[in-house]
Amino acid sequence: MKKKGFVVFAACLLVVLVFFGSMQLMGASAKGASSVDPAKYLKGKTIRVVIGSTAVTGDTYLTADLVTRMISQKYGCRIKVDPIGAGRALEQIVTTKADGSTIMMFHDMTYLGVLFGAYKEADYKLEKMVVGGTFGYNPGDCFAASASAPYKTIKEMANWMKANPNQTVRLAVEAGGVSQLGFNSIYGWIKDTYGADVASRLKAFVTGSTDEKLQALWDGNCQGIYAATSAIEEYTKEGVDAQLKVNIIGLMAGQRVEGRTWPTFAEQGITLNGKPYAFTKEYFVFYPTGISKEYVAAMDAAMEAVCNSAEYKAEIEKLGYKAQFMDSEDANDHIYEKREAFRKLIEDAPSFDDLVG
Repeated sequence: MKKKGFVVFAACLLVVLVFFGSMQLMGASAKGASSVDPAKYLKGKTIRVVIGSTAVTGDTYLTADLVTRMISQKYGCRIKVDPIGAGRALEQIVTTKADGSTIMMFHDMTYLGVLFGAYKEADYKLEKMVVGGTFGYNPGDCFAASASAPYKTIKEMANWMKANPNQTVRLAVEAGGVSQLGFNSIYGWIKDTYGADVASRLKAFVTGSTDEKLQALWDGNCQGIYAATSAIEEYTKEGVDAQLKVNIIGLMAGQRVEGRTWPTFAEQGITLNGKPYAFTKEYFVFYPTGISKEYVAAMDAAMEAVCNSAEYKAEIEKLGYKAQFMDSEDANDHIYEKREAFRKLIEDAPSFDDLVG
């Protein structure tokens, strides 16, 4: 009887293992090869893409416009980018009908704005939307200073501040986004490495566009700015008027821009949670909750084909950015990990009002 019972148990166990094994294989194959044909699914569709920017010359618009134009041309649909700004875009994506007629494209500000308190977490947290794939990233988020400054890197700036206790350094940033994240990172590192007294003399100068930040730098209202290298590289070159020339003193990304010698935060010893600092602004698609799996699969497939094409890679690099494809499942895991990695840094930082000077 014992032997017979064991045989029955073993047989049942084998059935269970085979069942779950087949389910795993089915899941893997579904992700690897979608059954949804984007050429059939997207043809003739009209899609409005709201973005978290109002500028048609900014990085969000330029990257979103490029990828949507190429998808439209390839698959016979009409996708139009609508630059309505961060607050309105977030409101749209959490309230719009999940019929695919309106989606959002934005970058890490989607969750950073919530972590910084610019937007209510209860209303606009990632859990209130569906994370789609990625289509690019910015390798050049950086801080720059006047070329006449007595430092050429963030580390040299901190050493200079320590040696000159009567001096204050103001960095021009915007509140509630990537630039504030960069500022907080520098502040936290200086405090840990050089002490609270030195860190207290690092102040945020709050302003808007890159042009406004540069003007504030040239007018002497601040000593450094946050910007994208693609927007300020022209002012780093030889022959530029001395008053206008700048040096890039630190890249937020984990690696240098190809062909350039600009130092990264990590190379200067700046760390996050005990590890070399690295933050890269990435561009994501977001859908309203309840969107169909077929819609997401079709967009994933379309984006993969476009983002991996030589034409897209060449065009996005002309704009100063890089192509990147990550499907919706991987992008979802990735953005949640990023959010949690930077949550503590933001929560531990002093009130931004106290950092403004």
